[in-house]
Amino acid sequence: NYYPTNDAISAERRVKRGELDLNNDIQSNRIAFLRKPNEMPAYVKTNTWLGTSYVVFNRKTEPAFRDLRVRQALTMAIDRDFITQKLLRGGQVSAYTFVPPGVANYPGGAEPQWAGWSFEKRQAEAKRLLAEAGYGPGHPLKFEVKQRNTSDPMLIYPAIQADWKAVGVEATLAPEESQIAYDDYRTRNFQAADAAWIADYNDPMTFLYQLRSNAGSFNYSDYRNPTYDALLDKADHENDLVRRGQELAQAEKMAMEDATIAPVFYYVSKNLVSQKVTGWIPNVADWHR
Repeated sequence: NYYPTNDAISAERRVKRGELDLNNDIQSNRIAFLRKPNEMPAYVKTNTWLGTSYVVFNRKTEPAFRDLRVRQALTMAIDRDFITQKLLRGGQVSAYTFVPPGVANYPGGAEPQWAGWSFEKRQAEAKRLLAEAGYGPGHPLKFEVKQRNTSDPMLIYPAIQADWKAVGVEATLAPEESQIAYDDYRTRNFQAADAAWIADYNDPMTFLYQLRSNAGSFNYSDYRNPTYDALLDKADHENDLVRRGQELAQAEKMAMEDATIAPVFYYVSKNLVSQKVTGWIPNVADWHR
């Protein structure tokens, strides 16, 4: 029997009482608590997972987001390390690319050139870019962020909102039930949005395909770059896995410099598993037959 619930803590209590054999989510900031000796340490199963949480900018309907300087400023201004280390605290890693580490046959290295800067330097550059684009104290950039009403987005988006406020941006948050939120994303009924993607299969293309100009409703930002598309086409016809990985990394680096999305963190799988369940082996795909 499957019992869906948006409340991870209620599900956690049901696992502890023996009413559920497992739950495939844990509120991130409770993982350290649950691992204490007198809690549920043997139940907590976490592992590197092939998934990325990110912010989407709607370039189709929002003129401000057609300006590269604005998109770059917004993604630079997010304090990812604060989010992963102080808020989530579940093993998540700060993300600067769409494709997470650990994906098969992929060299990585697609981070934008500013990813290695200090947060203070990124904030200063974000302010400069916004001013150059015409935004400042007398004319602040204002927009709404639609977000899923599940535990992690509800925890981190007030922090992202504060990061943007620090560089002069006024963002309002609009939580929605996840299914409704994704319907809005697919129909472009949003200005900026909280989204995530978990790999369908262990290959970089499961992420990069979504930024193709012909990806349809899943290309939430309506990213269109013929050179990017051409690199993905070339990779599709490449038999050498090393060269294919290099071509895909080149395409991703281009998309990250274009800042069509703002990666925030890489996921970990977070499962509470009763000791009655045997054969549970953590793996990057989080598949448990």
